[in-house]
Amino acid sequence: MNSTEVLIAVAYGLVTVAAVVLAVMLAVSTRGSRPPVDEQRLAHRERNWLYIVIAIMLALLFATIWFTPYGHGGTQSGDVVVRVASRQFFWRVQPSTFPANREIEFRLTSADVNHGFGIYGPDDHLVAQVQVVPGKTQTLVHKFDKPGHYRILCLEFCGFGHALMQGAFTVTS
Repeated sequence: MNSTEVLIAVAYGLVTVAAVVLAVMLAVSTRGSRPPVDEQRLAHRERNWLYIVIAIMLALLFATIWFTPYGHGGTQSGDVVVRVASRQFFWRVQPSTFPANREIEFRLTSADVNHGFGIYGPDDHLVAQVQVVPGKTQTLVHKFDKPGHYRILCLEFCGFGHALMQGAFTVTS
């Protein structure tokens, strides 16, 4: 089990425990006679719960953000420039073969709608991703360590043929 799977299992465990505690608290609170409501105490509790939820969400964000493959942003330039044009429902990659262990600069454009450029490695794990917006040129710089066949999938719903929108390229040794 890799670290991401462990993190997800722990997060689900924490959510399950919190749900059980909440259910028990709800069941206990609905029994018996009720004293008058202390609105200030209730407001204080509500504020505390808000802080707890915010702390949990921030902890989950900071625990998982390092596992998201973003690639490098636009100021860096690559050794090899690859032009990628997107249109409903295809990717055109030129050139479609390039060497491993070199900085590859993808220059991406969209002719119609937003597309999500997601690169999946030979092992079908997400390697890098970037949003492609019409009328703009988006740049993604990435170094591929492993030779092999890489798939491109659209990560942004772009219409009826979205599920069929795939592309590919090959990284040589």
